[in-house]
Amino acid sequence: MQALIKLILLGLTFFLVFINPSYIGKGLYYSLFPLLFLLVWLFYRITYYVSEKEVRRATDVSFHYSLFCAMVPPLGEGDLLRGRLIITEDEIILYRRDGSNPVKEAYRLAIADLEGFSIGKVLSVRNGITFKAKGQHEAKFAVPRARKKKEAITAALGWSRPPGDIGVGEEASKAPSFKDL
Repeated sequence: MQALIKLILLGLTFFLVFINPSYIGKGLYYSLFPLLFLLVWLFYRITYYVSEKEVRRATDVSFHYSLFCAMVPPLGEGDLLRGRLIITEDEIILYRRDGSNPVKEAYRLAIADLEGFSIGKVLSVRNGITFKAKGQHEAKFAVPRARKKKEAITAALGWSRPPGDIGVGEEASKAPSFKDL
């Protein structure tokens, strides 16, 4: 199915780039663009998207929270690993699509090894979540609207607030501000 969609996308793109709209009519020509966008969306959906339903069918692990994201691999190790990140009682697991299997485990991290997580830039143009584990190990996930999901992730991990939150101590709060100098 993916190969067929790729061929149709290639042919349609070639047709739209090299054929003059006056040959086939502007109405038909411009009506092919929504078809092109639909095929791109369908290709993305078939190739990368993993639903909760597919994860539940593939494994018997119960989970508290899940979200679609893309794991950022270490430098020089390839493309983003898109899939569904689930948080169970004991682990954080990323499931992704595999050619022959609908869902395959791609990453696993024990919550006991987790020191904390932060929300911010994971790539130059993408925001996301960085999980910091013991031993200086970091796992970065590109997540749309990550800041809005901080509370839900904290609750799913079983924490009252994210570790690493920095508060202002009593002594620092009484110190003069740079604005006052």
